[in-house]
Amino acid sequence: MGERAVIAIDIGGTKTLCALVTEQFKIIADVKFKTAPQDGRPAFAKQLTTAARELAAKAGKRRLHLVGIGIASAGRVDRESCGITASPNILCLEGFPAGAVLKRAVKLDSVIGNDVQLALYGEQQLGVAKGCAHVLGVFFGTGVGGAAIINGKIYHGANGHGGNVGSTLTHQIGGVDGLESHGILDRIASKAAIAGAAIGMGVKQWAPHLYKEVGTDISKVTWGSLARARKAGDKKVEELIRSRLRVVGVALSSIVNFLNPEMLVLGGGLTEEMPKLIVSEVENGLREYLNSDVSRKLKIKAAKFGNKAGVIGAAKLAFKKLK
Repeated sequence: MGERAVIAIDIGGTKTLCALVTEQFKIIADVKFKTAPQDGRPAFAKQLTTAARELAAKAGKRRLHLVGIGIASAGRVDRESCGITASPNILCLEGFPAGAVLKRAVKLDSVIGNDVQLALYGEQQLGVAKGCAHVLGVFFGTGVGGAAIINGKIYHGANGHGGNVGSTLTHQIGGVDGLESHGILDRIASKAAIAGAAIGMGVKQWAPHLYKEVGTDISKVTWGSLARARKAGDKKVEELIRSRLRVVGVALSSIVNFLNPEMLVLGGGLTEEMPKLIVSEVENGLREYLNSDVSRKLKIKAAKFGNKAGVIGAAKLAFKKLK
């Protein structure tokens, strides 16, 4: 029997990453494709099973012993049935029986968890927060994802929403409909929120480098394009990102004061593109409102594994749960 390995899958609102991961957590091969919820569930399932079969074949050629599959998925998941229960950013996958679909394709059992919870789990087990028992994680992607590890264990909450910081209300707009307003972190620091504001700057020629690259098409704005615009001299883009991330820091202060974690891990595509800026601005907003004892204990760091954190966490869960 060869070295043990798993197929680890990270299903996000923008892309899906599938990887062949050894027990030493070395990524041997990976397959990435656009999640493309607008194309529907059958198209997604076809790409997912094709990727899984490709990685299983590579495992066979390398004489790796496949233990099973670990899945990290955006939204709320059912860990018992290994399915996706609800996913606001990928509506076509609500009710998707991911484990059953993959079982039919590659004859392997699966385990599943929320993508942000597993990304933080990977960082706490193997990455920047290794050895910490109390950790808060915030990941900037399609939305603002959050997770918490308390007493060394992922905090799931009553029905899987534990650690959800994206719905944190910073200020109420629109009366009783405040949670649907621009007042929550998801409407302030998600990719769509920042991209929309940046496009407006481009139209006004406040961000000429960004405008030259993406025009007025918000779908073309990526964290990478914003980083390139900033590097090229679009100061307004940098001001936008700094201001939004400082608001995130201020909003997180109440949560950090309550949880008293050892570390705040910042991850996702935005952090990967501009780690020093993101950590600095979140910290500037956060420290101003922290209890002095809480602040003294807290460290704030960028995730070690970048956009691979989800597959590393999913792989770790699979090795732990599957025999």
